[in-house]
Amino acid sequence: MELNRIKKDAEQTIEEKADELWGLAKYLWDNPEYNFNEYKSSKAVRELLESFGFETEKGICGLDTAFHAEYDSRKPGPHIGFLAEYDAVPGMGHSCGHNLMAAMSAGAGAGVRAVIGRLGGKISVFGTPAEEGGGGKVIMLERGAFKDLDAAMIIHSANETVVNDISYSKTDLSVEFHGKSAHGATWPEEGISALDPLLLLFQYVNGQRLCWNGRGTILGVITDGGREPIHIPDFCRAKFTVRSFDKKFKEKILKEFLEAGQSIARMTGTAFKYEWDGCTYEDIRNNRELEKLLEKNLTELGETVMPRRKELGIGCTDVGNITHVLPALQSYVQVVPELRGHTREFEEACKSEAGKKAVLTGAKALAFTALDLLSSSDNMDKVKQSFAEMRKNYE
Repeated sequence: MELNRIKKDAEQTIEEKADELWGLAKYLWDNPEYNFNEYKSSKAVRELLESFGFETEKGICGLDTAFHAEYDSRKPGPHIGFLAEYDAVPGMGHSCGHNLMAAMSAGAGAGVRAVIGRLGGKISVFGTPAEEGGGGKVIMLERGAFKDLDAAMIIHSANETVVNDISYSKTDLSVEFHGKSAHGATWPEEGISALDPLLLLFQYVNGQRLCWNGRGTILGVITDGGREPIHIPDFCRAKFTVRSFDKKFKEKILKEFLEAGQSIARMTGTAFKYEWDGCTYEDIRNNRELEKLLEKNLTELGETVMPRRKELGIGCTDVGNITHVLPALQSYVQVVPELRGHTREFEEACKSEAGKKAVLTGAKALAFTALDLLSSSDNMDKVKQSFAEMRKNYE
């Protein structure tokens, strides 16, 4: 079968570039960079793609460390995108394995680039900075970086190989109460505490947990609770994160939370203010047809595909926002079993031989799945239909 031959040729290209891909992963590991400051990392990934024959544009969407690398076969066909993450975890280096993920996407791009002329279509690799809290993909999405894609994919480093994902829809914010300062022992009647309403807001959150029944949560910390016990504080601040696996439910409890803050302010004679803290990350919307293709390819590469379990860890990702707008997936490939991401132990594993194996497996799986789409309009139509059905269900 012609597709099998094409996949073999793509795999051979990835194997031939194994040392370069692993060299990239090790370079990123040795030079961890953080939100929107991934200058060395972005340059290294982009220049490697240029050496593979991609045309690149740096600094896209107004972000210095974002880039777009494209190869166009000049023949009709889908436009498939791979997403490359390369930012590190603040204070913990590449304990999330983004150094491996960047190499996977670069390798997948090289593999598809070598054979796409036999199929048609376009292949792109997007350098996406600041996943660890900065929302690089959210900004790029809003500024049109992905508008021409038919599908987008990324494979994450993990302790299990999994094709589907779970993530929170989350909005972070800071809230403030403003009152009037006074000496708390001598003239307390002259003061209006900004701390009392803040504590009432925390009590509101605690009292709502039974109503939410595990469907969502709000977590917070006081960042400014006053300066001296003897002085009634006229200003207090807290940071909160509002999360749910369901975007609509998150929006519901967030609206009620803000209404509670305003009501408490009226009751206590204070002023209530809030501001958003960073980008909102949306929940992952899985595309089962796209995942079926990837699962088959991972299995044929010798991976044991596991169901998505809590033990893998559940967090937030700006990939979620992309899955709301176009067919996309975030899946996982095992580096080492049992070790959790965002730990020193997992960081060490991401520069080990196990990390190198994960890079090659992830690159091949991404490449093969892209080739399944480029070679078959039926596959592409099924993926798009699955996306349309998802959107209808959520609406």
